[in-house]
Amino acid sequence: MKKLILPVLTATLISGCGSVALMTKTSELKAQPEMLIKTDGDFWGLGQEGSFDIAGKYTGKYDRSSSGSTWFNTISTTEGDMVAEITRTDNGNTWILVCSGGGTSVNFGGLSFGGNDPYRCDISVDNNTVGEYEMKPSSAAISLDVAKYEAGVVRINNEHLNVKSVHKSDDLFMTVEKPLGYVFEQGTQSIAAVQTNGLLSLQTLPDLSADKQDLIAVGSIASALSWRPE
Repeated sequence: MKKLILPVLTATLISGCGSVALMTKTSELKAQPEMLIKTDGDFWGLGQEGSFDIAGKYTGKYDRSSSGSTWFNTISTTEGDMVAEITRTDNGNTWILVCSGGGTSVNFGGLSFGGNDPYRCDISVDNNTVGEYEMKPSSAAISLDVAKYEAGVVRINNEHLNVKSVHKSDDLFMTVEKPLGYVFEQGTQSIAAVQTNGLLSLQTLPDLSADKQDLIAVGSIASALSWRPE
């Protein structure tokens, strides 16, 4: 899709105690069955393009790229783009995601300014925009915390949920820079979580409405398969 594609994988395979670090989740979500998100793209299933399957309930395909350029060691531009098609298998409902993010930053005296444009996806059905997914840097970081926190929202029609990146694992002493996964919140309650470090998987609370299940599935693909510039 874009020039200068960088070999950036969504799953960073951060290890904790000799195994892949799993994101911290609430006890309610941990108790729910895991729905694997299987991909068949290149680079061990997580490359530039491919297809995916969420436990047989949702299927689809994606195409994504990440690129960057620097001039005079001062001005840098980055781009991350993705297009995905998500279909619910029991009724054929289909959503299209068109996503982009990045921006231009200027380095001056060792400090970098700009380049933090939100990562945004327009969500459409039958060529009509019905919602959006947007993530941007969050101010949740504390002193000496290396995590690059993000927070945002996913919406389809009248349904919406807050989305936050998760950088903490019960297997690790400290937070990590890249997200281990993302949590979906309704108010202050965590109702779903998608693990993006290692095998991709989704857990949701039981008895959610069909509309919320659809929203979480779309938001999970937007989160798990986003391909950001370094």
